[in-house]
Amino acid sequence: MKRALPWLLAAASGLTLALALPGAGLWPLLLLFPGLLLEALGRANGSRQPWLLGWFAGIVHWVVATNWVVPVMHHYGGLPLILAVGCLFGMAAILGSLWAAAAGIASLVSPARRIWLLPFLWVIIQVLPRFPPFGFPWNETASALVGHPWLLRSLPIWGAGGLGWCIAVVGAGLWGLLRRDHRRAGAAAVATALTLALLFSLLAPAPVPVNERLRVAVVQPGTSLEEKWDPSQWREISDLVWSLTREAAVEGAELVLWPESAVPFSLENDPAYLAAVEDLARELGLEIVLNSVGPIEGGGFANSAYLVTPEGLSTVRYDKVHLVPFGEYVPRWARFAFTKALVREVGNFTPGGVPAVLPARAPVGVAICFEVVFPDLVTGETRSGAQVLTTLTNDGWYGFSWAPRQHFAQVVLRAAENRRWFARAALTGISGFVDPYGRVVTLVDVGESGLLVQEVQPMTGLTLRTRWGDWWAVLCAVAVGVMLVVSRVPSRRFGRVTS
Repeated sequence: MKRALPWLLAAASGLTLALALPGAGLWPLLLLFPGLLLEALGRANGSRQPWLLGWFAGIVHWVVATNWVVPVMHHYGGLPLILAVGCLFGMAAILGSLWAAAAGIASLVSPARRIWLLPFLWVIIQVLPRFPPFGFPWNETASALVGHPWLLRSLPIWGAGGLGWCIAVVGAGLWGLLRRDHRRAGAAAVATALTLALLFSLLAPAPVPVNERLRVAVVQPGTSLEEKWDPSQWREISDLVWSLTREAAVEGAELVLWPESAVPFSLENDPAYLAAVEDLARELGLEIVLNSVGPIEGGGFANSAYLVTPEGLSTVRYDKVHLVPFGEYVPRWARFAFTKALVREVGNFTPGGVPAVLPARAPVGVAICFEVVFPDLVTGETRSGAQVLTTLTNDGWYGFSWAPRQHFAQVVLRAAENRRWFARAALTGISGFVDPYGRVVTLVDVGESGLLVQEVQPMTGLTLRTRWGDWWAVLCAVAVGVMLVVSRVPSRRFGRVTS
């Protein structure tokens, strides 16, 4: 049992964080995962075991938190169940390597210093998945708190990464308080984290209104992917979207958002469809933001967002920058097993270059599908002048799993970080509106069909997180370097050299 205990503690660390996140939603468990991992490290034997314990904790975490990968790859990817399970464990092993790095590096310093070092490392391993070869920054730690907007008040200063650091520090500090020889370090850590969170909450700027209020509508057709791929259903699908848009106009909407893949036609490749949308916008006197496959000059396709006004199709088009691995392209390292992506319209999309703000009545920033999990894309659009933020998504792949709630939680974080209204239109849910403080104002849940119309206030001004980017992560990286150097420098006490 003694030999197995470190592994059980590591598994419990990954499990408690997974259960704290949206889905299971047992958010108080957040305070347990850092201490469980530190306890596992304290009981590790040898120099290699801490790395393996961290990896094991990460694998357990990702297998539980993203269990929805199995039905997606099995049902929509056409993989045998055993291979779909293999995909989940393979993904968990890759992302779990970041946990291994955090645990292994933390083990290089004394247990008391780990209370500080592990949270600094935690911020870094939350940022790294935004970049290749990972490209999957899903489930930021702070997303577990989206049901409590008062806990999100510091986000305009240090972002979700800073709040995630605060959570990790408090959890690590509580572990220290339970150990007689680490109580001073634990108390200092908890006090520092709570003081910074309170200070940044007080310093966070209020939203800055600009121009008149705008009535925005989000359409949720509730169309399943099987229906969307069935040509005999296309007329009915189109009629439903048209009907909901007309209903939005009756309710005074000035801007209507259609979700990703709302209508199974290509706007630029189907002149009749384009003319119909332009006629609808002209007839109703409103603007429509919609998604379609967009042709690229020289060949290829992009996953694009368009603006159609009463005057016609806008010349500004946004091409999705961050594509979904296996959903919209197949990573090079996986092409031995997959020959095409899961999206049926094309084999592989081509990513766009830079974010583009659509010139609607109020400048609109658009994130397509899982792009909302990339905070720097949203802050980039805000810096480029977006006064209202939006996302168009198709979460039909996920069914009634934990994924739609995990995905929607990112909208809450991005709204609070940038102090902007955020509107989300989803094919099968969750659609809704989030105000600039991260409060969910209204929503249509998973599996429902409906329409929401909400008066939103366009905002201007840039928060510290928006203006400076992920500055807290940079400070954490510097802190890690300093702590590792200091830990290797012997200190002199009473004429003796000690480490």
